[in-house]
Amino acid sequence: MLKKLVYLAVAIPLLCTVFISCSPKTGKALTGGEATLEELLNKPWAEIEAQAKQEKEVVYCVWMDEAEWTQVGKLFTDKYGIKVNLVLGEKIAVMNKALAELSGKGNLDVMMLSGETVNSLMNANALASGVLGKLESKSKLVQGLSLRKEGVSNDKQYWAPVNINPAGFLYNTNNIKNPPQTWKEFEAYIDQNPKRFGFCLPEKGGTGQAMMEAIIANLTGGLDQYLLDPAVDSAKLSKWQTVWNWLDARKDKIVYVNNNADAIARLNSGELDLVVAWNSGVNSAVKTGEIFKHYGYYVPQFGLCYSGDTLAILKNTPHPAAALLWLNWITSEEAQIAAAKYLNFMTARTDVQVDVSMLAPGESDKNVDWMSAVYKTQYISDFTRNILQ
Repeated sequence: MLKKLVYLAVAIPLLCTVFISCSPKTGKALTGGEATLEELLNKPWAEIEAQAKQEKEVVYCVWMDEAEWTQVGKLFTDKYGIKVNLVLGEKIAVMNKALAELSGKGNLDVMMLSGETVNSLMNANALASGVLGKLESKSKLVQGLSLRKEGVSNDKQYWAPVNINPAGFLYNTNNIKNPPQTWKEFEAYIDQNPKRFGFCLPEKGGTGQAMMEAIIANLTGGLDQYLLDPAVDSAKLSKWQTVWNWLDARKDKIVYVNNNADAIARLNSGELDLVVAWNSGVNSAVKTGEIFKHYGYYVPQFGLCYSGDTLAILKNTPHPAAALLWLNWITSEEAQIAAAKYLNFMTARTDVQVDVSMLAPGESDKNVDWMSAVYKTQYISDFTRNILQ
């Protein structure tokens, strides 16, 4: 147990899409005498740590899990004496803030990347390259997210993965004895049990996006065709009418829920018997008693996506050494174990096993990669137009 904790600055929320600026800086940004980020990439970690302590803070932007990241940040502060200023914000608003500051010295150091923002940030030359290759744990991080994020290549080593989070089917074992595994069995379950299956609206949460990608992949000829496209392929898009017809035919049989947590809550209340859920959400619900004991959790044979968070440093970071030290620490064995404890995510390191998986051994082997992010934007928009309106 830590005897002394140095508290983070107050996290600043974003209301709607308006970015509220960070609290006044107490740290020391670059003044001209310190090494730049590009120079730091060629310096030993002892020198990077020394400069980071002079900078005194790192500004870290996330869009979720404020309380949990606060706890993780306290451990970094306790170890190095460097304050983590946590900024909580909606993905697009944070991206727009970063892009608006590109012409000068920015206020943000490290960002959690999303599929919706990574392309725009890369195209604007907003991210620092070479970061992954500098990290001491680079060879021990999961290969998939180290190489690619939702169809976007990390060949310039912009980001580092910090966790993984499988999606699966969560169900009531009292009411479902043989949960669906194949696509044909899944269709039959929905048709024979109307209003007992639900998933999150794709614009409201990643579990809904995972379900949409499974639907698209299984109805249009497989996932692989969508993995690497830099832009939407109109020929592939033309096949999606089958998807909208499939969903429309089951509009009175599927329940759409408001967010990832809402799916678990409706299962627990008895309204639903089968939902899509993240491993982290199931883990948290079990710990807090927000799910009954007679639950089952698995990945169907037809596959569901796995998620994972990646972090990148902005090219105009005001605290380059502190930003590098934060990424190096958060991918260390020590930090990965702590982050798994607080965030309920599985670690991004292949050599660290933490008991947070709610899946039976081998189940996560059925998880699949994400489509290129351009298709996510497309199906979210099309879902609203074709299904909700």
